[in-house]
Amino acid sequence: MAIIENLDQAAEALIGLGYNVIHNEEAVHIAVGGTNTPFTAVLTINDSNEVVINCQVAKLGDLNEDDIPTVQFGLLDANTRISPFAFGIISGSDNPEINDAAQFPIVLTDSIPLGDLSTGELNAAMDSLLVAIESAGEVLRLGLKG
Repeated sequence: MAIIENLDQAAEALIGLGYNVIHNEEAVHIAVGGTNTPFTAVLTINDSNEVVINCQVAKLGDLNEDDIPTVQFGLLDANTRISPFAFGIISGSDNPEINDAAQFPIVLTDSIPLGDLSTGELNAAMDSLLVAIESAGEVLRLGLKG
């Protein structure tokens, strides 16, 4: 299998795996999670030379305020089952353009070192993301508005 060393090669590998890809210099965007409720996964490369996969599953403002502690506990608990992915919240300290807490994205995230990343490993990461998305739905239903 070919080694993936940059975003262009990651995009090519994902296309080969059957994903619809939108790619620019900074990121690769792909639809995951099925046709009824697709999510967008975004692949970037960080300063540590790792492919970072982020997938927004909700915003903090999508949750009933009274249910946030229950959902947060559920997300932390789910982190032990969805490895290598983990739940996180992108806050104003991560992205200064977001200053309203209701707009803070709840994401699934994973990072994979480049250097010997293969198409098979990227495919396994995408499969793990699908499992994590299912867990996200289970937990988020505890507190989603409406």
